[in-house]
Amino acid sequence: MGRNKGLKLLSLLLALALWFAVGVEEPTESTLSVALELVTPPHGMMITSEIPSSLQVRVIGPGSVIRKLTQSRLVQNIDLTGYKRGRHSIPLSAKMFNFPRGVQITRVQPNPLTVTLAPTMVRTLQVQPVLDGKPPEGYEITGVRVRPPQISVKGPYTEIEDLKFLSTVPLDVSHLTAPTTLAGELDFKNLHLALQDQSPILVDVHVESKRITRTISGVPVVAAPQKARLSASKVSLTLHGPWLQLKELKPGSLKATVNTEALTPGRHRLNVSISLPPGLTLVQVQPGTITARIEKSP
Repeated sequence: MGRNKGLKLLSLLLALALWFAVGVEEPTESTLSVALELVTPPHGMMITSEIPSSLQVRVIGPGSVIRKLTQSRLVQNIDLTGYKRGRHSIPLSAKMFNFPRGVQITRVQPNPLTVTLAPTMVRTLQVQPVLDGKPPEGYEITGVRVRPPQISVKGPYTEIEDLKFLSTVPLDVSHLTAPTTLAGELDFKNLHLALQDQSPILVDVHVESKRITRTISGVPVVAAPQKARLSASKVSLTLHGPWLQLKELKPGSLKATVNTEALTPGRHRLNVSISLPPGLTLVQVQPGTITARIEKSP
């Protein structure tokens, strides 16, 4: 029994010593960043005012306690139960904060807290993709499709009532040379809107080589298999096809022929045949027919 009394007395003395040490500890002043969370907003209402993510709380208290607070994640909830639509000024008193004993609050910023509540509605709106720039030279956009084409959003009645569509943030297409699917993001333009469906916005941009029509002059004509004297040794070809393919095409890389097989000596009016690289279409040959003169064999 005497031993137990001795231990109890020792514990009491240690507790008194600790209390005394804390009590005479040099006070420390610091600013704490306290995360702010607004909870239980009224049904059918949403916050439309700018709310700070945290409060700056100036405190003074024992150094060891203050240091512990600065290393902790502090959160302050503001309960909006019972608030009506409109603008509210909520004072932030020291009693709202649950700090350890001995810690005094000297300042809270911002204070008061301004909260605006507005009635909400849900609407389904068209999604309009916005493209920035244009593909590199020689390519063009031939089609754009957005998935999903419509999206449901919730927002303040006054902001959402007259909206006809929602645009995406501009999508850079200046580097595209082939069909591509881009991830889109809706541009709320500072509106207080919330997506009802978190499905991703995808924009299919169909890009292909630009097709042009070009006339190439001076394409040589060859008579085969019999040699012949031709009324025109060269023709002009009007071709349609990819710009990248047609821009560098030279007359010498094209082949124009007239068929002199089994022809008797004399003059013959022959159609000009054209052999084209894959991907090109013949629009016109000028002239389309030429005269071939077959000489008698000696």
